[in-house]
This record gives sequence, C-alpha cells and structure tokens, in this order.
Amino acid sequence: MSRTTIYWIIVFSFLSLNLFSQQARIDSIRRQIPLLDGNEKIDAINDLTRGLMYNTPDEAMDLSTQAIQLSDEVGYSEGKVMAWINQGVIFNLRSSFQEAKDVLNQAKKISQSIDFQYGLAYSNLSLVAINIRENNYDKAIELSFDGINAARKINNVDLEVSNLINIASVKQMLEDYTSAKTFLLEARSLAEDNPEVSKIRIGQINGNLGIISASKLDYGSALEYFQKALDTFEALDSKAQVANLVMNIGHAYAKLKDVPNAIKYYDRAEQLWTELNNQRSQAVVLKNRGELMIDDSNFRSAITYLNRGLEKKTFLDDALLSEMYALLSKAYESLLNYDNALKYYKLHVALKDSISIKTNQRNNERMTKEFEFEKMKSDKEIELQQLEIENLKISQSRQVILVVSVILLVVAFWAMWNRNKLKTKLLIKGKDQLIAQQEMTLKLLDYESEKERLANYTEELLSKNESLEKRAGELEIKIDEEQSNAPDINSLIEKMHNAVRGDRDWTAFVLYFEAVFPQFFSLIETDKQVKLSTNEQRLLALLKINLSNKEIAALLNISSDSVIRAKYRLKQKLGFQDAKEMLVFLSKLA
Repeated sequence: MSRTTIYWIIVFSFLSLNLFSQQARIDSIRRQIPLLDGNEKIDAINDLTRGLMYNTPDEAMDLSTQAIQLSDEVGYSEGKVMAWINQGVIFNLRSSFQEAKDVLNQAKKISQSIDFQYGLAYSNLSLVAINIRENNYDKAIELSFDGINAARKINNVDLEVSNLINIASVKQMLEDYTSAKTFLLEARSLAEDNPEVSKIRIGQINGNLGIISASKLDYGSALEYFQKALDTFEALDSKAQVANLVMNIGHAYAKLKDVPNAIKYYDRAEQLWTELNNQRSQAVVLKNRGELMIDDSNFRSAITYLNRGLEKKTFLDDALLSEMYALLSKAYESLLNYDNALKYYKLHVALKDSISIKTNQRNNERMTKEFEFEKMKSDKEIELQQLEIENLKISQSRQVILVVSVILLVVAFWAMWNRNKLKTKLLIKGKDQLIAQQEMTLKLLDYESEKERLANYTEELLSKNESLEKRAGELEIKIDEEQSNAPDINSLIEKMHNAVRGDRDWTAFVLYFEAVFPQFFSLIETDKQVKLSTNEQRLLALLKINLSNKEIAALLNISSDSVIRAKYRLKQKLGFQDAKEMLVFLSKLA
C-alpha cells in the first residue's frame, strides 16, 4: 500500500473524532460558557475544545486544561475524563504519541473505575488512532471491538459506527480490502437505519470506500465515492474534511492523467488547507502537484511546487521529505542538471537510510521490551511454582510432625495411666510378691509389645512421609520437564494436531488432552458458572496449548476473523475484561 493511501486512512481515523465543525455552533458555545457554572460549564468547555482542536489546537489545549482544573474543584470525574480525551486527540495531532497514550490511558482507567461507559468508549476510539499510527494493528482491532461493546451498553449507534469504520481502516492498512469493505458496508447500513447517527459518518464511509477503490487502481469508482463524501462534508460545512476529499479527488484525476481536473482540485485543496493553517497538508498538496508536473513533463513547474513545499520543512516528517527530495532529483535529472539531481538524491538516500535505522531501532526496542516482559513473566511463574512446592513440603512435614506428636502423647498418657494402675494394684493386693512380680512381668511384656507396635507404626508413618516427599520431588521434576518442552507434552501436542477434525477426532483429542490437563473443562464451568458448548471447548483447549489465531483457524477450518470474533464472544461469556486476562486464567488452570 502506498504512503499516500496510508496517510489518508490515518487522517480519516483522526477526523472521526471531530463531533462538530460549524462555526455558528462554536460561537454559540462561547457565548453560553460565562452564563454557566459547575458541571454544565465543564461540559460546555469540553464541547468547545472538540470544536477548536483541529483548527486552533493551542487554544483547545488551554481549554482542556481549564476543564481539568474545574473538574478537580467540583469533583466532576466524568468532565475530567472527557477533558483528558480531548488532550489525547490534540497530542495525537501533534504526533506526541506517548503523551497522548498517557492521558488516554488515565481517562480509560478512571472511566472503568466509575463505570463511565461514554468515556470508556471515546478513550478506546482515540487509542485506536495511536495504535494505527504505531502499526499496532491487532491492538487497534481489539480496542475497536471493546469500543463497539461500550457503545452498545450506552446505546450509542454513532460510536458503534465509528469503531466499525476504524476496524475497516486497519483492514485497509493490512490490504485486506474484502474485510474492510464488509465492515464499511455494515457501518453504512447502521448509519442509514439510525437517524441519530451523524451524517459525517456517511461521508467518512464513502471516503474510505473511495480509498479502497484507489488502492485497487479503480480510480473511476474512487472518484464516485469521493464525490459522494464531498457532497456530505460540504453540506455539513466541514472544511477540514472537504479539504481532505478535494485532495483525494485531485490525486485520483492525476492517476487518470486528467491534468486539468487534477490541477483544479489541487488548487482548491491548497486554498482550504491555507485557510485552516495546516502547513503539513499544504506541503502534501505541493508534493502531489510536483509529481503531477513531472508526469506531465513540466519539470520546471514541478521544481517550483516542490521547493514551495520544502519551505514548510519544519512541519514535515522524514518520510515526506524523502519523497520530495526524490522527486526533485528526478526533475533536475530530466533537465540534465546533474549537480542538483545528485544533491537531492543524496538527501533522499540519507533520509531513507535514517528512516530505516529509526524503524529498526523502534522494532529492536519493542522486541527487547517484549522479551524482557516475557522473561520477567516466566521467571515470576517459576518462582511462584517453586514457592508452591516449598509450601507443600512444609505443610506435609508439619502434618507428619503433628500426627507423630499426637501419637507420642497418647502413648505417654497410656503408659503413665497403666503404670499408676499397676502401682495401685500392688499397694492394694501387696500380699503375694510372686504373683505381683508375675503380673508385673506380664505387664512389662505387654508394654514392650505395644512399644514395638508404636515403633513399627511410627516407622510406617515416616516411610509414608518419605514417600510423599519423593512424590513431591517427582512432581517438581515433572513440572521442570514440562517447562522445558518435555517429550510427553510435545507428543501430546503433536497428537492433538492430528485429532481436532470432526466429532470422532474431537473425542480422541479430549482423551489426549485430559491425560495431561485432567478436569480442565469442568474446572472452567465450575469456576465461571457456565455451560460450555463443544465449539467453545475446542477453542479453549486450543488456546490452552498456545496455538495462534492462524493455527486455530486452520485446524477448525474457519477464518482468522471468525477466530477473533469467537474469542471475543468467549471472553464476554466467561466475564473477562480483555483477551490477555482470559489467556492468563487458562495458563494457570489444570
């Protein structure tokens, strides 16, 4: 997928958070704020912030800070959450992703603690845009599904549609255009059936459908979708989104070699972005115009446009600068100006290498963090298992000591009682020493016999204790072997791979599975108070042995998307907050 396509998918994700853009509404809220107080004033400030964040982000940030301070003064947690969400969007627009994640995660945490589903839905929606920018597509999809669930809890169809659009955007990034179109059509159906859904969503859906068509090089269909979206945004007086669509239309005409129409729409896009003071988007238009002129062999005009774009260098990222340098090198080379061609080619290559190095560094940092986390998690699990084994040994030793102590006390009491009884008889009878001595001899013989029995019983108990400790040792060794890929576990998994097709195979699979994880399903049903279907048992068993979505899909002969949905439904049924919590639960079971 081209960088231009990815850029506009991200723009659509950001614009999906813009709840209104009409100047009249903004002016109306400005007039109302001085007349309000308490929670109503905070809500109005948050509304005004959302209206200003795309055009005047500095003023919007000041307003959101004011809303946070007022919320702290009156103890209005919901108002503080919405102010944090607004700040997250502004940080996002400034490409300050870490700051954006920090405030949005704060908003999400507070929303969960006070069961504020509206704030939870919007914080998830904003976090989706960040994860898309960071290429963390799995997390973006997971957050979008969570957002859909939150939207349904508060009966907000508009939010549900927004999250469906975001899922489609991620699918576009992954070049899964069929799935992307499916989610967009579902979103459009919801939007058309529910009048309360903002009309802006229809524009966003048509815009995304146009991007899909452009990605497939079907620029004719792309222009039809872009024009429908443009009509919607013009009717809503949404200038930023109009500028976005106008640029997309110009790009489509450029690809169709329709230079006059491409120039016409690029002119309008540049004018709109200038009015909005969006320097980066102005530079993108100038870059596109330069590319158009090169394709039309008008190399001097191309150089003029590209140099104008470079005047906004401070607002551009390395990737966009690299593209502009490459185009300048191509234009100068066509004019046989090899000095400048070489100059800009070197700049292009240097930035391209820098981007590659930075990407590799980010990937290395991410992989290092993941490795450290997994190592820490593994070490902690081993430590807990060892602690459990030690506690078990201590508990067993204490039980043995207690039993032996009780037996010794009983024997001592019996011996003392027997001795006192003997003395009493000797004192009372005391007549016949021989008889008394014989009785004493008999009693001593009986005592020695009981003592021998006690010794034998004690020895038996000690033997049992040694056996228990030996079994505990064997269990410990068994656990260590399983953590280091024990042959029987690997054999089990290999057998499982051949035993999950059909009911007959499933029966064999269960036999193998329960040989290592006995009572696995009954433990889940007892713990979670649910009744699992056969399909749910299959999915849980496959998750237990750490198969990926792709492997599960292959074994069950379904798509990866179906696996994701099944996991999501299963997570809901079992009462888990997220997929990670469910997997941790399964790893500790049986």
